[in-house]
Amino acid sequence: MKKASFIIALMLAMVGCSGETEEASVLVSDLVNPIQAENTEEKVEEKVETPKLPETAIEDNRVETEIKKEIVIVEEKRTQPMEIHVYSTEVPWNESLEKLESDLAIEEAKEFASINAALTSAIEGDTIIVHEGLYREMLNIKKDNITIKAAENEYVLISGNELVEGFVPDKERSGVYIVDVPANYKTTTLPFSQVFANGSVQTMARFPNLTMDDMMMPIEEGGGYGEITKIYKDAGTLEANIEFSHEELPDVDLTGGIFRGIIGKNREYALGEVVATEGKKVTFTGTNSAWKHTNSVGPKAYGFGYGFVTHKNLIDIPGEWYVESGKIYYMPDGEIRDLEVEMQVRAHVLQMNNVDNTVLENLNFVAGAALIKSSDNSTIEGCTFRYLKPFYMLNGYGMSDSAQTGVYIENSENNTFKDTYLGHTWGTGFYVAGGDGNKFYNCIMEDIGWIGTFTAGIYSSGDNTHIEDCTFRDNGRFQIRVDKDIKIDVLHSTFERAMKLGEDAGPLEFTSTGKIAPLDLKGSEIAYNQVFDLRGIPVSSGGNPRQFVVAFYMEDVNNYTAHHNLIYDMEAPVYTEGFLKGFEGDNIFLYMGPRYNQMTKPVNYYNNTAWDYVRNINVWNIEIANHAELVAGGLKQEGNTGSLDDGHFANNLFNEGPFSLSWYTQDLKPTGGKIVNVPNPDASWKNITTDSMDEYFEHGEKIGYFFNPENNMMLDLETGAENYMDADNGDFRLAEDSPAKGAGIPIEGITSSDTPDLGALEGSDYVLSAGAKLKVRDFKEIR
Repeated sequence: MKKASFIIALMLAMVGCSGETEEASVLVSDLVNPIQAENTEEKVEEKVETPKLPETAIEDNRVETEIKKEIVIVEEKRTQPMEIHVYSTEVPWNESLEKLESDLAIEEAKEFASINAALTSAIEGDTIIVHEGLYREMLNIKKDNITIKAAENEYVLISGNELVEGFVPDKERSGVYIVDVPANYKTTTLPFSQVFANGSVQTMARFPNLTMDDMMMPIEEGGGYGEITKIYKDAGTLEANIEFSHEELPDVDLTGGIFRGIIGKNREYALGEVVATEGKKVTFTGTNSAWKHTNSVGPKAYGFGYGFVTHKNLIDIPGEWYVESGKIYYMPDGEIRDLEVEMQVRAHVLQMNNVDNTVLENLNFVAGAALIKSSDNSTIEGCTFRYLKPFYMLNGYGMSDSAQTGVYIENSENNTFKDTYLGHTWGTGFYVAGGDGNKFYNCIMEDIGWIGTFTAGIYSSGDNTHIEDCTFRDNGRFQIRVDKDIKIDVLHSTFERAMKLGEDAGPLEFTSTGKIAPLDLKGSEIAYNQVFDLRGIPVSSGGNPRQFVVAFYMEDVNNYTAHHNLIYDMEAPVYTEGFLKGFEGDNIFLYMGPRYNQMTKPVNYYNNTAWDYVRNINVWNIEIANHAELVAGGLKQEGNTGSLDDGHFANNLFNEGPFSLSWYTQDLKPTGGKIVNVPNPDASWKNITTDSMDEYFEHGEKIGYFFNPENNMMLDLETGAENYMDADNGDFRLAEDSPAKGAGIPIEGITSSDTPDLGALEGSDYVLSAGAKLKVRDFKEIR
């Protein structure tokens, strides 16, 4: 604490007449010290008098002067960094500790019960020690060189929630209780919310009911989605129609509710406001993508899909809630008086704007996103971010539509995330927008992207991004997404169960997004990673079912090396009943594009092991029919077609399966993208689909695709597993009698001997230990 120091200048003036001495009266009044002091002084009043003399009669020329004390307050500004302690007044998981910390919070020199209050008092170099408890605030960091960390072995929770109290029974809905939303909840900043009971997230009311502990299982019973058919929209209207295939909707008014549909390809997914329901049918006004326009959608465009409706009148099982018109409607699981109910009211729980050298350690954030802008050289270590974003409406489907729904890092450099957990959210994970040198070590990103459109565990457009020893699992779509020319190293990490709400993409999603120029990864390294348990879901677009997922989705991408990666457990599902009977999925090891882009820089694949998938490599080439016209308009690409000029594929282990290359001819827009397909029968011979690896690589050389293959091997699916120690359980060390042992070529900087093994286990079993070693802590508020 600081003490205020002040100087009192006391001026006395005695004015006399005819040489007589007059009494001088001085009244001194103190000012209240505006700065908290360790020893608060009482108000001072001083009166200074001279000795009394005999009175002399004085006429009109008598003068009496009263002079008050003048106070100058000089605040002693602290210049030396110190520790500042913060004590919570709320510890719902430990009432005795709550009482203790409440007392400490008001003790002298331990006065902070708010982290932001401590930040206001802090100076550069301070360390703020936060003690166990719940802090209902948005951490707003505005000063450089500040460290904020939890006290050793103490659990600190920073929450975007507020308590909700005063529930009364809803007279219109049996078992449902109703209460006003917290006064600081504003739909202008947070249109939708989240509700928690005793720390556990509750379910926004929906049809069909969500009864499993997984938000991304749309084709499973209890997954909260229903199969939908008869999907159509007439021209000239925004109203679209769908029907649930099996159950009828409850006979209640659902007007004003929200319809969410996984319909067609990702860009075609539907959102809208319900305007009518009858039986199994829902009519909704579309609000996103093509659904917000008056174009027609024929009944054959989408054979099937999955969807749900959400509305307060759908509350029918314990744990469901809905917020409408300033009220929370909630059906508790048990007695309402036994539950501590909370509702998210803050959109963000962390903001760092234009600050450097911040350190955050062992802090837990819940119910809110994070914004980090123009902030450099900071470290976030041992922190957790959960339930960052509630359900939300979006206009499109791309990454930018969900950019600020997670931890958003803009124009920031050399920040490190270490031993950090991010999970359970409708939105995206880490979004790195520009900047340079941001790093992720030993982090877990899981259960991300419930909204189903473009989201990722990590998206980056920042150069020199580094990801190492991380675990990505259970994502609605991507796990890493890159669409700008950056260097990004992805090392010793695991990618599990991506694409749970879509198809036509993969966990590692790198793409030029369709511009005429390949993505330049500037020598990036993708090494010692595992990709497994990749399925996707079946969708219908153009009337045809699709379920296409890719381990390495490297569309129009060059100047990188992928080595010692292990890809497995991608067996495509075969459907034997229902509307998908006879349909098989299509899972691929590598999709390369490059469409119309000339890939002139290296594309290297060394010592990778891929097992249990359908197709090996897929190339989609587009010849530019109007190339001369585009060059005249300023296009810099000299060639009129895609190419792979400098590939090198060596020491890889594949399983048997097709290799394909398809050749199209199109007129393009100047910025890329098809105007129209152009017939080109003379190019039909350039298409190829073959099970022969050698034939494929030889054919590629004839049309500008130089894979430069060396010492690759294909294993048949029936007996190939015998080459591995225990492929069924992920142990892909080579058996001693495998012909892949010692069958490779030496590659400088890649292999470990002159006669290296083929595949990802060459040199060591390092790839088998990929992924984070972080143990997710117990979250004490869940009780």
